Amino acid sequence: MSKTLNATFDPWYGLKLSLATKVIVLLAALSGVGVHAQLFSLEQPKFQSLEKDAEFELRLYSPMVVAEVVVQGNLATAGKEGSRLVKQYIFREGPNASLDQKKQASDKISMTLPVTMEKEPEKISMTLPVTMEAKSKSTYRLHFVMPSSYTLNTLPKSADPRVTIRAIPEQKFASIRFSKFSTEANVAEQTLLLESWMEKKGLVATGSSQFARYDPPSVPPLLRRSEILIPVQ
Repeated sequence: MSKTLNATFDPWYGLKLSLATKVIVLLAALSGVGVHAQLFSLEQPKFQSLEKDAEFELRLYSPMVVAEVVVQGNLATAGKEGSRLVKQYIFREGPNASLDQKKQASDKISMTLPVTMEKEPEKISMTLPVTMEAKSKSTYRLHFVMPSSYTLNTLPKSADPRVTIRAIPEQKFASIRFSKFSTEANVAEQTLLLESWMEKKGLVATGSSQFARYDPPSVPPLLRRSEILIPVQ
């Protein structure tokens, strides 16, 4: 059989995986079917695809409202803590829990996809000890897009001052889609690939890169949908 036909019919084509590894991935995939079915039903930000080139895409996103928080740590720890804080706001838990159970239930906000993280520029202090400490941690801005049925005026207030609500106007983004572990090295690698594609297309960035996650950690890496998004002119 030709290589072309192998690539068409063999989902493992090009991947150097043992039979045992393939079996494990398939079993994990079957166990995650319910998770994917649930995730696919969640609302996602609306956008118009302006150009598509393999895993790369140029998109025009509609205006949106986000709930966001700024957290410190590496990609994994910041993502976990940021998600916890924003989910407390969405599900009206923690400091957002109301004594009025009926009102608490009515204030709950539906989940959406993806969860997006943007690395904040490091601020360098004038003193050496603080500078060294700043280099040991990164700062990320994590946000959840609010359902399109809400506006800034209709969203419930957050009892936690760390969670803020912000409106984002219509914006173009260049994107790259990948399926790997969400490590800082992989995110950096994909960001460089996207920046290289943008350079070829003559696209100029207007802001920092964002890492978007669509799947929970329980989904096998080969089945995950992750993206890097960079705002462009």
